[in-house]
Amino acid sequence: MVGSFFLVILVILTERKNLTATLVWGGLFSLCPYMALSDGIYHGTLYLLSQMMGNIPLLADVILDYMSRLVLIPVAIYVFQKKLSIHWSLSLFLLSAFGGIGYLGMVVGKTQFAAFIVDFLAIILWWILLAYELRFVRNAQTFRRFGFLGVFTSFSLLVNLAMYVCVRMIEVTPEFLDYLVFVSCLFWLTLTVAVKLIFRAVRLEQQAEIARNHDQLTGLPNEILFSNYVQELVLSSREKNLAFVVFDLDSFKAFNEKNGFEEGDAVLRFTARTLKAFFGERYVTRVSSDIFRVVAPESGLDEKIGIIHERIRSFSTQGELELKAGFCIQPCPVDNPEEIEKCFMRARLAEATIKGIYDKISVGYEDRMGAQARLKMYLVSHIDEAIQKGYVQVYYQPVISAKTYSLCGFEALARWIDPVHGFLSPLDFISILEEAHLIHKLDLFMLEKVCENYRKETDLGHVCVPVSFNLSRLDFKLCDIYAEVEGLTQKYRVPHHMLHLEITESVLEGDDGEVLEYVKRFREEGFEVWMDDFGSGFSSLNVLKDYDFDFIKIDMIFLRNFTAKSKVIIQSVVEMAKNLGLGTLTEGVETEEHLNFLRKIGCDRLQGYYFSKPLPYGEVMQVLKAKGITAFS
Repeated sequence: MVGSFFLVILVILTERKNLTATLVWGGLFSLCPYMALSDGIYHGTLYLLSQMMGNIPLLADVILDYMSRLVLIPVAIYVFQKKLSIHWSLSLFLLSAFGGIGYLGMVVGKTQFAAFIVDFLAIILWWILLAYELRFVRNAQTFRRFGFLGVFTSFSLLVNLAMYVCVRMIEVTPEFLDYLVFVSCLFWLTLTVAVKLIFRAVRLEQQAEIARNHDQLTGLPNEILFSNYVQELVLSSREKNLAFVVFDLDSFKAFNEKNGFEEGDAVLRFTARTLKAFFGERYVTRVSSDIFRVVAPESGLDEKIGIIHERIRSFSTQGELELKAGFCIQPCPVDNPEEIEKCFMRARLAEATIKGIYDKISVGYEDRMGAQARLKMYLVSHIDEAIQKGYVQVYYQPVISAKTYSLCGFEALARWIDPVHGFLSPLDFISILEEAHLIHKLDLFMLEKVCENYRKETDLGHVCVPVSFNLSRLDFKLCDIYAEVEGLTQKYRVPHHMLHLEITESVLEGDDGEVLEYVKRFREEGFEVWMDDFGSGFSSLNVLKDYDFDFIKIDMIFLRNFTAKSKVIIQSVVEMAKNLGLGTLTEGVETEEHLNFLRKIGCDRLQGYYFSKPLPYGEVMQVLKAKGITAFS
């Protein structure tokens, strides 16, 4: 009857999908079968020992009887864990402490009433322990303190054994045995319901904790759980060095757009499985849509990255996926959690340096990368202050007429003289401002300063020459560049022919016709438009076919390595430009040899350090005066 009631309670409390397993294993380990199994073990073992030893000592009989009950407890724990998904908890460890609850009542109470009081208090204590576990089940550390629980369980088993021995040594009445059976049945039924409830709570809590602490798409630990695992690793690792690695799926957004989000999700899951296979589930996490973090020993890292890269690449039938890796090597142990995050940030900086470079799949962090990143952050956040306080200045480099050897223009170049970082050349900040979509602020500031200087010099009665200035491709996207230029020329009363707009080939890449219309409008309104850095790109001739320019500036690379081939190329470009009706200007003139050659082949204008390096307006005029170079009127 008791066993049947036990099964009914289990069926009511269990989930439907576990019904068959619950009936089988619950029936096997309910009270009556449990006692029958333990009695079978006891009597079978006792029979074998009696055949071997004859008379069995009383103490050995008691120990054997007790152990036959006890041995099934870990078996039951294992079965419930594996078959019914009931995991370790405080309740299971405490279970053995109450195996002899009826015996405790007999030993302590001596009378039925006293035994009832002891049993009643024991059951209340059990429910208190269950409530305690329910309250603190969220704390995952509870399940890890096996040391404390092991000591407690061992103590409870010894107490249980002592009670059992005492019961076997005293005489009890049949009535008391009937009462003992009743109390034991009541206790075990209560225990069954309680254990089932607590295990359901634990299981649901574990499922919720998995959902909270793991990425739903990949099943990887989330950043918080991953951080806990990493902190444990860096404090206990026996490795001399650990590698903090950032993996990034290059061009993953384009892959998603082309193949769909389902295929993209499949890629992310495959990447997660691959990384787990090489580095273990604990030490891999996904921090954004296509970026993963990994902690691993330094040894063998490059080989693993290479294999992983090939597997990810081959996952797509069209070979569109590229997995890049940046890593930072850090000696162990790492005591400060903030240092761990710094390592990952450095690894991310390293990885960013090889994005789009398809013949390089991994790179280690170097100190210069950190310096570049800090400079980038500084420039982006201080561009407005630099413009307002005059840290950004206009430097002028003269343009000389090859025929008359007189000043015929200037190129306006930006220089950033910062109170923190000192003198900065355009190579230090132009690309950073373009990436941050702030370049138009710099270009408009430069243009206004050029116009302002023109008005100032003209009002003083000085002869002024045209000034050329560079436009970024983003100037055509981030503002109405024509309206801005026209507004400044009107504000400072600058004739249009005094401003020359320089456009590099990169400005025209991917042009949908918008830049072409701007070029036409500028030229129609009297501005000259020059093509800058001619010969440095791959489609210069094609650009000349589609766009109308007034001048082309031959890139300085042809003079930097001044060979016979360079001379042939430069002469051919000059002749072609004349046939197209274009003026020519060559950059990078540094020697008299350069000067004589360019004048000989008919190049119209010259620019370079032979005449002057870029300087503030007043200083460059002094240099030109000292060299006897004056402006033509």
